[in-house]
Amino acid sequence: IIFSYFPMVGLGAAFKDYKPTQGIFGSPWAENLQGQTDIFFHFKTFFGDPYFGRLLRNTLIFSLLDLLFVFPAPIILALLMQSIQNKKYRRVTQTMVYMPYFISMVVVCGIIRDFTSSSGIFGVLFQKLGIVSDGAGILGDTRFFRWIVIVSNIWQGTGYGSIIYIAALCSIDVTLYEAADIDGAGIAARLFRITLPSIMSTIMIFLLLKVAAILNYNFEKIHLLYSIPTYEVGDILSTYVYRIGIEQGRISYTTAISLFNSMVGFLLLIVCNAISRKFGGNNLF
Repeated sequence: IIFSYFPMVGLGAAFKDYKPTQGIFGSPWAENLQGQTDIFFHFKTFFGDPYFGRLLRNTLIFSLLDLLFVFPAPIILALLMQSIQNKKYRRVTQTMVYMPYFISMVVVCGIIRDFTSSSGIFGVLFQKLGIVSDGAGILGDTRFFRWIVIVSNIWQGTGYGSIIYIAALCSIDVTLYEAADIDGAGIAARLFRITLPSIMSTIMIFLLLKVAAILNYNFEKIHLLYSIPTYEVGDILSTYVYRIGIEQGRISYTTAISLFNSMVGFLLLIVCNAISRKFGGNNLF
């Protein structure tokens, strides 16, 4: 109640011209350019913003790339870990792949900047291959910015994200595999008829949560890596909210954008949960 519901009172700022000295309740209702009261003025302004299309497109592209490449990575890693028979080697490998998750985001982004600069290992490699001109880095190149973010997300989060799936795999009844061996089932049959169906409920729960947050993409990494040359492909809703709300002080306007994000995520969660419950029987509620 204190940390989740009480702060929702602040959403009222989306319908007002918020003034810090007057507070949320004392601030006047939003007015349009003609001076008439219009509580949806900030929403209309956002939908008519010339950057609205770019922000929505970039956010959706990042989220879809994340669903296609980052989301399956922990599942694949967990399956690979399960196939390792040597327990000591498996523990060492797990420790190594978990480590990137615990590195500070600022440090990770610093490493990425160094590696992708004109003198960094990837920057030099791309120059040698003739993909970029001599003396140019790749982080500020609109062709590569999205993929740099996605690949770094895979490297940083796959190990830690696999923990849940490894736990789910350990809960599978081993007698199922023994019966499959007796029936002569191969690796593919064991995977698609026993392993994946057994952890499908876990996969669906995380997929639903991922879809619900489709408009709330990784703010920290984008904010630390993007620059004016990559705004065209890297500027997303959350970075726009920070730039306009915090740096320019347009609190009511950015609150309206955040409320729009939350409502879209809520509707997506309800719809996807209903679809999952109807066709697969796996749902959050």
